Amino acid sequence: MKRILILMMSLWLTTGLALAQGELRIAVLSDPHLLSPELAQAGSEALRQADSSDMKMMALSDEIMAAIVDSLLRQQPALVFITGDLTHNGELASHHRIVQHLQRLRQAGIGVFVIPGNHDVSNPYARCYGNGQATMAPTVTRAEFREIYADYGYGEGSRFDDQSLSYRCEPIEGLVVIGIDSNRDEENRLRSRGDSVDTYHNGGRVKPATVQWVTEQIAQARAQGKQVMALMHHHLVPHFDQEHRLLPNYMIENNDSVARRWLDAGLRVIFTGHLHITDAATGLPNAQGDALTEVATGSAVTYPFAWHLASLSHHFLHITTHRLQATAHCPDLQQLGRRRIEAAAPRMADMLVRRVWNKVGYRLDALGAFLAADGEKPKLPSSRQEATHLVLRHLRQPIADALLAMTQGNEDEQNPQAIIDATRQGLRAMIDELAPRQASQLWDFFSAQVEPKLEPLVRSVLLDLNHAGTPHERKTNDLTLTIELQ
Repeated sequence: MKRILILMMSLWLTTGLALAQGELRIAVLSDPHLLSPELAQAGSEALRQADSSDMKMMALSDEIMAAIVDSLLRQQPALVFITGDLTHNGELASHHRIVQHLQRLRQAGIGVFVIPGNHDVSNPYARCYGNGQATMAPTVTRAEFREIYADYGYGEGSRFDDQSLSYRCEPIEGLVVIGIDSNRDEENRLRSRGDSVDTYHNGGRVKPATVQWVTEQIAQARAQGKQVMALMHHHLVPHFDQEHRLLPNYMIENNDSVARRWLDAGLRVIFTGHLHITDAATGLPNAQGDALTEVATGSAVTYPFAWHLASLSHHFLHITTHRLQATAHCPDLQQLGRRRIEAAAPRMADMLVRRVWNKVGYRLDALGAFLAADGEKPKLPSSRQEATHLVLRHLRQPIADALLAMTQGNEDEQNPQAIIDATRQGLRAMIDELAPRQASQLWDFFSAQVEPKLEPLVRSVLLDLNHAGTPHERKTNDLTLTIELQ
């Protein structure tokens, strides 16, 4: 106990002095998805299959976390924020293992604050990867999560929302940190706990009572002249236009109204994760001209293995991006990680085709009959799988390039016009293959009727814009930016 008190006093004095002198450094990382080594037997075929089918470097997660901690110990920030998905799939052993890594930071006088992600609590997919099939591993309840992370935001010095795992603390006098629980794990069902089925929810929402509680914490802190920073796993501010429609599970429900309330209460910056992209986005300003900036940090175990370092100087927050280049046993981490992203193009193509197929697949027979009436013998896909193969034949590389651009951040610097041109060429080649005699007419229809509707979305994603084509169009630098907190 005496040692803990000394550490706490050291943290308070050193960081309090830094804030008084106008300088405070905060590291932010997200989605370490750590799998405890005791659950991952070397040479396990089950582990190899699970690892190779994922963009995350699951088998290296423990080694990557150790290397990041080493880097943070060299950089010596005052605080470290981790915005959820601490574990691979909520395994109890993985929670205990990541705490061992975090203890190294605490022992160096660095304050660490975490929030849960959708993978972390009551996860029915918690597994142990031995020689044979993956077997069920114990997961954790909300009460157990709070207990495990008592030294990382959930301790006696915090205030708690009684409806969620949200908390408010003031690790440094004048700086209020609000951890916001945006998960739906209370709705998960686990056969291991007596339920009839396993169900899992990765979408996000903040309960109305919690929205009100967070609003009050922000307003109280701001009324006292304190700076406020928030942590949440799911997105609050869209990182590209229509994100709430295209990727609804990555944003909280009613994000616009919630963001407006927190902005009006005085929140200017929130750190998130979940989508595994390094991206900053700025919402629409309120009537006073103030805006809320969301800084999403990519997954610590996914290319390019990035985290943020923020420096608070007076009321300005300066943010830079850092990348882990290698680990002790993986000197080519960046190259291996990049290849994982490129190899994910088929999964992304399947996801895109599934969305389109569910909406228009039933119309292909009518399209085929229309083309046949004009003497065409179309080669339309008869199944979603055939449609996916068609897309991959012509669009695999631009899909991979777009994925790389999004995970790296600052997409407009990754030659977006080349991706756009390659995509148009691939789409034209698809039409040529499907209906060669009428390809020109179909392409003219696409160019005149479809492409103009897609252009704002493409501009938003590949030129890194929010509110593309509107008077509020804005680009926020993903890798180096400054946010005014007043």
